[in-house]
Amino acid sequence: MNPPEAATAAAGAGLLRLAQGLDRALGSVATKCTYLSAALSLVMAGIILLDLTLRNFWGVVIDAIIELETFLLIIITFFSIAQTQREGRHISVDIFTTRMKEGTRRFLNVVFSLCGLYLFLILCWQLYSRASQEYFDGKLTLISEMHFWPFTGLAALGCLLMVLVLLQQFIKSLGELLTTRRRPLPAAALALAIAVAVALAPWLYESLALDFGKTGLAVLIIGLALGFMFLGFPVAFAMGLFGMLGTWCLAGPEIALGSVRLQAYDAVSEYYLCVIPFFIVMGLFCLNAGISKALFSTAHKWLARIPGGLAIATIMGCGGFAAICGDSMANAATMSSVALPEMKKYGYNDSLATGSVAAGGTLGILIPPSIGFIAYGIITEQSVGKLFMAGIIPGLIMIGLFSAMIMLMCKMNPGLGPTSQGFSWKQKMLSLRGPWKVVVLFVLVMGGIYSGIVTPTEAGGVGLLGALVLAAMSAEFNWAQLRGALTLGIEMSAMIITLLIGVAILGNFITLTELPISLSSWLESLNLSRYVFFACILVLYLFLGMVMNIIPMIMVTLPIIFPSIIALGFDPIWFGVVMVIMMEMGQISPPVGINVFVIHSSVEGIPMGTIFRGVVPFIAVQVITIAILTLFPLVVTFLPEMMDVLPSISN
Repeated sequence: MNPPEAATAAAGAGLLRLAQGLDRALGSVATKCTYLSAALSLVMAGIILLDLTLRNFWGVVIDAIIELETFLLIIITFFSIAQTQREGRHISVDIFTTRMKEGTRRFLNVVFSLCGLYLFLILCWQLYSRASQEYFDGKLTLISEMHFWPFTGLAALGCLLMVLVLLQQFIKSLGELLTTRRRPLPAAALALAIAVAVALAPWLYESLALDFGKTGLAVLIIGLALGFMFLGFPVAFAMGLFGMLGTWCLAGPEIALGSVRLQAYDAVSEYYLCVIPFFIVMGLFCLNAGISKALFSTAHKWLARIPGGLAIATIMGCGGFAAICGDSMANAATMSSVALPEMKKYGYNDSLATGSVAAGGTLGILIPPSIGFIAYGIITEQSVGKLFMAGIIPGLIMIGLFSAMIMLMCKMNPGLGPTSQGFSWKQKMLSLRGPWKVVVLFVLVMGGIYSGIVTPTEAGGVGLLGALVLAAMSAEFNWAQLRGALTLGIEMSAMIITLLIGVAILGNFITLTELPISLSSWLESLNLSRYVFFACILVLYLFLGMVMNIIPMIMVTLPIIFPSIIALGFDPIWFGVVMVIMMEMGQISPPVGINVFVIHSSVEGIPMGTIFRGVVPFIAVQVITIAILTLFPLVVTFLPEMMDVLPSISN
């Protein structure tokens, strides 16, 4: 090694040591902030339960509850963003990055850590500026007359911690680049140049007197954002960064920074967003308490003698767990660990076994409570309660069709799913003790929403505390699992709400470009049948579902597509259900269905192709389900329309 190379390697080693020291210090702070956020989530649920109790039994209303819950959500979100970044939980598209060489990934890590650092420096600066202005103006809330500035300041503090974490990750990435590449200096210089070019893009746009027009600039910015996403830059960061840069190019720095100052805080300070941590933590409590195992065990005992009974039991178990979980990948991962060993034990065909778990997992985002419906309702301003109700009947139809298809396949080819030993009636009846917790929670949450007694947000708070009580009754649940469920749930919530910040900033840019209006006008000029357009949208979501998680799919596409959906006369609640089914179909479709990767990572010795063959019949069933819902939309809208005769239910 010549002297320059030795010096470069030594510098890289020094950077790695510095990064390691920073990580220890920042990790301690970020972890404690997340623990605080986890504790505050329980406080939020407790306040909601107290308000419901006082309101319904003593006629006493906590007037400031919405303001208080919103402020607590601000603290929870911004205090857990940094730890979410440290744990690598911010959503990114890894379909291409997993195939990249290690050196390429390190190069991109340098670029992306710098771009993220730039974004959060501006967020921190603008939130601090907003807090300062609120302090000098003496801005108070309308009801409780609390000062705004302490909570805006805490949001800025959370962003500052995120800045430090991103700085540490930049130092680490640069150190790895310098110590592992044969010619590291040109690569490091190129990475820095790309990051600087991104930061200076508005200045370059103005200096070069470029003018793509509003639509052209919108297409360019969205294309760059998607390009960064597919190279591994977190989806939320890509939307926020390029939304800000696009606004800067279009309307100047004052408007761009003003948008960041408003959207970074206002996108989080919404009462109905409290439902996100509530339902996520509720599902994790039930998962750690072994409720999913009890569901499968009960279904197994009742269906063992039916051809394909274990695969049908898997579908039933997935459907039951979906009623308290809300996420397809979590559903698939849970059931794969529970059901696949049993099916292997009884000689089930690998293709049917894995296919039933992958397809059953998709029910997690359809059967309420569903994080997908929450995201859809937030973006489109539709009632989350009605979306929850709209998913029930289609979810039950899909469970029935999945089960019928499995039974038919195993009747035609008994080797696919042999019958297993039967169980006595006593054993079957005793097994019903297992799912009672799911029934209680489902009735508590969905019954409260449907009756109009509680809003979805209030139902989430009650459901979280109910799940905690039920989990505490389980021998499998302990303090470590309580802490793990709370912190993981808070990090997942921060991941989703950070996406909302990115969506808000990008959405402001898209609004300024008038892209949705231009798209609607262009579609009208084509004189396409609305069902042809609908079919094109379905195909789009099918392909996107192959490479993206459902939450970023919803948040990236809906601000652009939804106005056209309404203009063409489609019912927004009905479209939400169909869209979710299409996205879930994409998550099990070859060549890159995400749920299939989840199953593949949890089993040994089963090729990816075997799993994809297993999901093909289930994809056909999902197509049939969409056809049924299209021909008979009342299947979707019946329960939501029944809610119209009940007291008004807000988001």
